[in-house]
Amino acid sequence: MKKMFLILLMSIYALSYELKLDSNLNALKLADNSLLIGLDNGEIKQYFLKDKKMQKITQLNKIKNFYEENLSPRIYSIDYLNGAILILSEGDFGSKKLYVYKNKQLLSYDLANDGAKKALFLDDNTILLALLGSNIELFDLKTKSVVKNFTFSSSSLSDVVLNETKTQLVAGFESGELMLFDVKKWQKMKSYKNIHKDNIYQLDFKNTIIASCSTDRKLGIVQNDQEKNIERDFLIYTCALNKDGSIAVFGDNEKNIIELIDTKNLKTIKKFQNKDFLLEYLIFLNEHEFISAGYENKIIFWSIDESF
Repeated sequence: MKKMFLILLMSIYALSYELKLDSNLNALKLADNSLLIGLDNGEIKQYFLKDKKMQKITQLNKIKNFYEENLSPRIYSIDYLNGAILILSEGDFGSKKLYVYKNKQLLSYDLANDGAKKALFLDDNTILLALLGSNIELFDLKTKSVVKNFTFSSSSLSDVVLNETKTQLVAGFESGELMLFDVKKWQKMKSYKNIHKDNIYQLDFKNTIIASCSTDRKLGIVQNDQEKNIERDFLIYTCALNKDGSIAVFGDNEKNIIELIDTKNLKTIKKFQNKDFLLEYLIFLNEHEFISAGYENKIIFWSIDESF
């Protein structure tokens, strides 16, 4: 029994350090050598990984609804390109707003569609919007208008993610379907229906490899056009790939365990004992470190090489 306990202890790895925040986290993005952090008080902060220093970037305007005024807007997503920060946030009376922060200036854009749930840079002037229904749109910052729209299916869109060159997009749906989309040609490329049978929570797309996690308690991997998955006895809310797609990470919110697997054979590499909070973000910083976060006032930094 003691020997079994020792083996288990040696296979569970420890956190490196914990970054405390002023408020709970709403959105998180790795941008070059820093983290862009959206807080539920409407602040956007930047944490420099090398220097371990935090600075405030900007403060979003307060909003109002039918019941209250002077409310902090919810931040739905953050993206980054060529020194510019893209923010999708809540506006007045349930509307959605886009912000672009660049050269110490914050520009705002009203969106006609209140269903936007995620915003991503395609280039310096074009924004891809994922909508609550089954649509994606292209929003032009110069004309402040939607220039393209695409409807996938009758199933609601859960998440979208772009590849490194922003030429392809993977969409995940409430039905469990995954779809590969050509952004340049603006058309569907391929559909994957054999991994999930229920709502997809989150996606990642690195080095042509797709990772997906779902209500059906499966982590899916699409590699070389082959669909494969592993199943656990818990809901998998978040997953991520390292830079070359060779390793996937996902979380067990019931046992507070974070697990790393080899994407080729789906075998467990290491496990980590997470803090007691619901995981919403897992991000690889490099080949040796990753972070975990949720709707809490902290970000946990993990060293893959460090153990008890």
